[in-house]
Amino acid sequence: MKITWKELTLNPDDMDFDELLSDWRWLVPESMVPIVVTALGDLFLQDDDNRVHWLDTGAGTLEQVASSLPEFEQKIVQPENADRWFLPQLIGDLIDDEKRLGPGQCYSWDVPPGLSGEVCVDNVEPKDIRVHFSLFGQIFQQTKDLPEGTPITEIVIEDDEPSE
Repeated sequence: MKITWKELTLNPDDMDFDELLSDWRWLVPESMVPIVVTALGDLFLQDDDNRVHWLDTGAGTLEQVASSLPEFEQKIVQPENADRWFLPQLIGDLIDDEKRLGPGQCYSWDVPPGLSGEVCVDNVEPKDIRVHFSLFGQIFQQTKDLPEGTPITEIVIEDDEPSE
């Protein structure tokens, strides 16, 4: 199967980015504007100085990847960057494995790579994109200051959904 940008990115039209990023405000300033949403629930954002940053939700990191939007547009089509940022082989394997996204979903890690999860089909499931962003934003906020290799014994997840 040939993987295209259609499989590697999500349509941002129906997304509420203030809601999606609410649990990431410890890392992502409110002034940043989303420009690309990946199928793996990562974001590329532009800051006030037009620099482009990659919010890797599976690693809990925000990294500047380009000094301008035109530079980002050049970099995004370079195979080494596309492979790192979008994981097209994994997306193709997920689709081949009949793990397809429904409306409002992204691919999400069962155990994120930032917490030693494997980058493989068995560690990824389609999930509601709001749950994905909330869950990983809270997890990485709570673990960001731990030394590498520290066993994680407790993570508290807040549920902002109203109870019935």
